[in-house]
Amino acid sequence: MKTTRRGFIAATTLAMTGLGAPAFADDASTLDRIRKDKQLRIGVTSAEPWFFKDPMTEQWTGVGVAMGEKLAANLGATLVPVETTWANAVAALQADQIDIMFVLDPTEERRKAIDFPQAPLFYYAMGALVAADSPVKSWEQLDTPTTRIGVTLGTSLDKNITAMAKKAAISRFSNNDEAIAAFAARRVDVVVQFHPALVVQYARLKLGKVILPTPVNPVPTSAGLRKEANPAFRNWVSDQFTTLYKEGVPDQIFDAYLKSKNIDPTGIPGLVKEAWK
Repeated sequence: MKTTRRGFIAATTLAMTGLGAPAFADDASTLDRIRKDKQLRIGVTSAEPWFFKDPMTEQWTGVGVAMGEKLAANLGATLVPVETTWANAVAALQADQIDIMFVLDPTEERRKAIDFPQAPLFYYAMGALVAADSPVKSWEQLDTPTTRIGVTLGTSLDKNITAMAKKAAISRFSNNDEAIAAFAARRVDVVVQFHPALVVQYARLKLGKVILPTPVNPVPTSAGLRKEANPAFRNWVSDQFTTLYKEGVPDQIFDAYLKSKNIDPTGIPGLVKEAWK
């Protein structure tokens, strides 16, 4: 998941490398090049459930990889994973090292340097890991003097929960794993993260349950593209996202990934906001 801090790091990296200015292609579009070379290059980085590299086979899987396979198949192309980082993804697009980076939020900083399709890829929301018998259903119910909330330091979630929770005690951790470990050790009562990542963390822990407290605020995510004078690839990707979303493909892919990790997707909020309850 991407935070404001990641957007800042990406922008800083671009400025330092001289890649901060938009790079427009003057000739044929990326779409033409993919159809000619029969290769769709996607950025991948270690971040479940979006991207996961098997340490034994070195094969990449995940929601982002599966979405890339869908688009590649529709282009009659082969998917080519190219390793990068969230911080370097924008620079990789501008340098023509990759064609698309899935699950990249369209922040204002990024929009200055790269392009995004008009249609969203899918949605996620702030989720909460709570005790299995917890009756909590709203953020208001979590904001009590006796509730201890864990969140990852410096993320957009940290900012959001700080603004929302005025009574609860908030503990900040350097990464997601530390927050989950604190929940397992009962040093916090709740962990707040974007819900798909929280589901994967929960599966490892096998404690509690994942909920989407109300009010639920869907956050659209997208895919980064290189800026080009010819909008053919951007328009094609946007059309693909619209069709796949209407057909419920993001949820299908997410469910399949959870099952591959021996996680039962029943009752777990997916990536299509209209199906959330």
